[in-house]
Amino acid sequence: MKHLLSTVVISSALLVGAPSTAAQSTKGVFGGIQYVGSSVDVKSAAEDLQFGGGFGVHAGFGLSDTWSVLANFDRSVLPGVKNTSDVTLSQYDALLRMNLLPGASSPFRVFLAAGATARTANAGRDFEDIAPTGGAGAQLFVTSKIAVNGTALWTFGKLTRASQLRNGQEGQFESTGTRVQAGVSLYLFGK
Repeated sequence: MKHLLSTVVISSALLVGAPSTAAQSTKGVFGGIQYVGSSVDVKSAAEDLQFGGGFGVHAGFGLSDTWSVLANFDRSVLPGVKNTSDVTLSQYDALLRMNLLPGASSPFRVFLAAGATARTANAGRDFEDIAPTGGAGAQLFVTSKIAVNGTALWTFGKLTRASQLRNGQEGQFESTGTRVQAGVSLYLFGK
């Protein structure tokens, strides 16, 4: 919970406290870094993977002022449960982002994101298949090339049993992964 609160405070400070500039196009190549908080809720397992923090990187291409494609990677360390070791959760996203409000004339954008995520936990134990991901976020340009952003993402799918989930059952479990990201993006061809 401490990490979730930290992520929300950082996101709020970045989005509210940053100075605004003139409108900026989201077309072209961009990349950046983010702080990420993650948790995984596992149905029918004895324990969930508790909220933990980490960092990530992203790169994308703005097709227009409305649509962008985005590749994202982040890694979080989730605290172990009942004297087990911590879980390192890695997530690889391929996302499509759609800017909704208020439009290309504003430095502030609200967006939806959807796509697919591949996940691994500790020592290469993979989540089964590629899982669908969706979410929303906001972005504020502080200069013509730099934007701060905050995003919340949810990933739904099956989790192949990891060693930290100790309920004596082998197999797969339905899971919901939650992530909150706060970061900065550099638009290489900003005006």
